[in-house]
Amino acid sequence: MAPCPSSPATLPALRRCLPLSSRPAMLMAASMALALAASPAPAWAQAAPAAAPASRQVDIPAGPLDRALTRYASQAGVELAAPGALLQGRNSAGLSGRYGVAEGFEALLRGHGLQAVRGANGAYTLRAIPAAGPGAATTLSPLTVVGTAQENPTAPLAGYLARRGLTGSKTDTPNIEIPQAISVVTRDQMQDQGPAPALQDALRYTPGLIGTRGVNLTDDSFNMRGFAAGLATTSNTPVFRDGMRQSPAMYASTVEPYGLERIEVLRGPGSVLFGQVTPGGLINVTTKRPTDEPLREIEVQGGSHDHKQAGLDLGGPLDRDSVWTYRLTAMARDAGTQTDYIPNDRQYIAPALTWRPSARTSLTLLASYQHTRTMYNWGLPVAGTLHDNPNGRLPRHRFTGEPDFDDYDTKTWTVGYLFEHRLNDTWTFRQNARYYHSDMIWDSAYGAGMQPNQRLLNRFGFIRADEYKSLTLDTQVQANWRHGNIEHTTLAGIDYAYTPWLRDEKRGQVAPLDLYDPVYGSPVVPNARSSRVLDTDASQLGFYLQEQMKIAGRWVVLAGLRHDRSRSHIDGVLTTGAANSPESRLSLRDRNSATTGRAGLVYLFESGWAPYVSAATSFEPESGAVDFEGNAFEPTKGRQYEIGVKFESPSSPYMFGASVYDLRRSNVLTADPDHPGYSVQTGAIRSRGLELEARADIARQWQLIGAYTYTRAKILRSNAGDEGTSPPGVPRHTLALWGVYRFGEATAPGLRVGAGARHVIGTSGYVLGATPTRDRLPSYTVIDAMLGYERGPWSLTLNVNNVLDKRYVQSCYYATTTCFYGEGRSAIARAAYRW
Repeated sequence: MAPCPSSPATLPALRRCLPLSSRPAMLMAASMALALAASPAPAWAQAAPAAAPASRQVDIPAGPLDRALTRYASQAGVELAAPGALLQGRNSAGLSGRYGVAEGFEALLRGHGLQAVRGANGAYTLRAIPAAGPGAATTLSPLTVVGTAQENPTAPLAGYLARRGLTGSKTDTPNIEIPQAISVVTRDQMQDQGPAPALQDALRYTPGLIGTRGVNLTDDSFNMRGFAAGLATTSNTPVFRDGMRQSPAMYASTVEPYGLERIEVLRGPGSVLFGQVTPGGLINVTTKRPTDEPLREIEVQGGSHDHKQAGLDLGGPLDRDSVWTYRLTAMARDAGTQTDYIPNDRQYIAPALTWRPSARTSLTLLASYQHTRTMYNWGLPVAGTLHDNPNGRLPRHRFTGEPDFDDYDTKTWTVGYLFEHRLNDTWTFRQNARYYHSDMIWDSAYGAGMQPNQRLLNRFGFIRADEYKSLTLDTQVQANWRHGNIEHTTLAGIDYAYTPWLRDEKRGQVAPLDLYDPVYGSPVVPNARSSRVLDTDASQLGFYLQEQMKIAGRWVVLAGLRHDRSRSHIDGVLTTGAANSPESRLSLRDRNSATTGRAGLVYLFESGWAPYVSAATSFEPESGAVDFEGNAFEPTKGRQYEIGVKFESPSSPYMFGASVYDLRRSNVLTADPDHPGYSVQTGAIRSRGLELEARADIARQWQLIGAYTYTRAKILRSNAGDEGTSPPGVPRHTLALWGVYRFGEATAPGLRVGAGARHVIGTSGYVLGATPTRDRLPSYTVIDAMLGYERGPWSLTLNVNNVLDKRYVQSCYYATTTCFYGEGRSAIARAAYRW
């Protein structure tokens, strides 16, 4: 190994001094050779960094002083150079809280006889404090910061203000330069707002989307800009993980929020980079990854519905030079829900390992295992929840299944990698891959409509077992180059997904249930034969090209084009379930192709304001469905026009975004008027709306979020009798406000309080089916609160959701019309220890 420099150098450089000759052979050599053969382009010149905020939240663990300073410089957004001799053998007690840059350096270096001095270029240099003469003052002079280091969109981030992301362009780009609405939920926000049993709970203060079915833990389904995503309308889920689809189908697995570093929401079509996506948008979650600095945390939780949870989060370097770093995240939960007999049990473990032999190359290995035990929440009949029932109101806790029969058990394994190699100052090669395997058992006594006495719920037995597999591969080549006063970021990629899926489903008989005086224990008698056995084999291949141009530092042009080819083969057997019922063989072959695009323009004012305009398209295959003549359907298509404005300034602790859009979906399936039981592809839906979002991280005390959404969705063409109405589950107005106040050292050090309110107006009902609802459901307001205390390595938090225990119906769906109550009051206490 070559010796580390003894002269001043940035601390990360002092810790990575491996010779080039020690690099092993690169993965995917053939793909890299192709990238190396590309014609070189001029190097892209980075813009000068902007000014940093006056203070920010930092969390520096105890340990060697060089590591503490490295981590602090990264979190403070400055460069620090230090002679190695000054740091040898020195240790730090760590630092936690909100500090100005100079104040933080002074606290870390107190007692070491060292000071950080700002140079003319804005970088800091570590020096010994000169010996003081008789009567000389020994206090450090104030320091001013003028430089900010680039935020890492996959690393831990203090506070609520995430300025960069990967979802908008698949490149590390400031969100203000993306001509489309983007929201980011940071780890700090998730911690402040409390433990989230489901992804929708972590996103409840985000504009443009809402969970679909109350307290339901079997899938991650959302309504996004007026369009259902994942809710039994398509096999596609709107959730991606590290840029690749989280699971191959909506019921295969759900996201565990404890394993996330951040959540990014792209509102509107995202097919140009991600392929098959609902037009309303997508959610991309970032897995917790290895850290350069030691991270050690354990936590325990307890609260309502017998909630018990323990968590472990460990990370840091495995060697002195941080060539190898690791992360181990694990949790176990034993809990109930507000619905009787439905558990919320889960075990989750996710090891991660990063190998970074040089600043140009990194390989991160990710794996996970997740075991979830719960039950499907079928909801409750509209009579007794939304409508009056002569027998009274149905309680929120009522369970409609059979406790000894119902089950929803999923076991999921994943393994994959994220590889990046920067060939030179222009070219970067990336390849991300994941293999996914999931086994699901789903048994349920389903509700099938109320009897005339409005007490007895007819039910049927549902028995299903699925096995999902998927292999996802995303290969990219990126070029950063300059031509005159134009900075270019060019991205070309190929992604591939292969998904085999087995499904075995039976029906059965079970006695009705008296919802007002339930007596459980009725046997579920399954039919002799499976009603359907399906073997699905699907794949998708996509080619995409994207160009980002920054002209004279002010104009930003983004344009992308993608072509997809998808195929699905479905072979199966359909029966009535009786022992001697005839078989109906099913064999569907479906091939589709689609071309999607996106174009947008942003102008960056010096003040931080950035107006933009964009257009984008999307597609989703209609796999497994045929018309009366046996022909496969074309993919549904989405098209959006959006204009908006964003405000982000590194020197300001505020962020703001406003957008208006017109989004349409065509080729929607609707009833065939000439052939009952079949569909035709003549439906259309339009959604128009306004979204506002503001975030603030003020001084050392306030963190605020505000969001408003107006959505006017309308079914333009339909043969089902709902033309002119809104798709179900879409609120007309939503308003969300959240704030946290941190007390100062002079009043109540370590204490913080938080509160939030969510107001939802005019959610559209389900106007079809046996018992249609009204057009709009009643409005509701939910208030949440938080109380926290931090001192030294300890963090104590109490979160109370729905403080006033507001009873409300969140949504209604399905032909028999079942409605879903929102979650009532719940309280969870959390104690965490870091060392």
